[in-house]
Amino acid sequence: VAAVAQGRRIDDNIRKATRFVFAVHVPIVALSLVPSLLHWPVLLLPVHIVLLELLIDPACAVVFEAEPADPHLMERPPRPASDSPFAVWGLLYAMLQGLGMAAVLMLGQDWLVHQGWSTAQGRSVVFGTLVLGVMLLILTHRDATRSIWQSLIAPNPWLPHMALGMSALVIAMLGIPWLRDLMGLAVPPPDGLAACAVLLGLCMLWLELMRQVTQHITKR
Repeated sequence: VAAVAQGRRIDDNIRKATRFVFAVHVPIVALSLVPSLLHWPVLLLPVHIVLLELLIDPACAVVFEAEPADPHLMERPPRPASDSPFAVWGLLYAMLQGLGMAAVLMLGQDWLVHQGWSTAQGRSVVFGTLVLGVMLLILTHRDATRSIWQSLIAPNPWLPHMALGMSALVIAMLGIPWLRDLMGLAVPPPDGLAACAVLLGLCMLWLELMRQVTQHITKR
């Protein structure tokens, strides 16, 4: 019985990590590809993508691996042998999450530039929001039955370290001049923090809306 429980927990966490990987790469691809196709200023530089990958891998390898088992894990019926972590519905759900976040960030960059911000200032807000958005996706995929706020307080030994590391990274990117120049960023205007909060809030709203709609569909 203990072996079956452990196997179910591992399978659960692999599925969470798989959906997270698909969800988090959609905005990265979109923010890299769409501006090039539309001849917009570049949003994500190669150094940004490398840095994001350095965040994504620990999230999968550490945070999801340490995710505790669902208390109702052993009450579930056995899953079909043909079931896969790469099932179409699960991956489609994850990709829609990423598409929504990408749309929010691209529209946000367009709006900021039209408000008179430079491309580098807008990129700073968009990239900072994307880094924090990785944390939102981690929280979302920890448990689809919980809201982001509930997932934030649910125990996971590595989650606080991940959150602290991401926050410190954003502060360092904008606060250390040589690192800011290396990343192609610029200090945003005084209302930059408010702009980041608005974009992050819209991303959170999209993820929560997706979760509610999915739960409604699965209960029917």
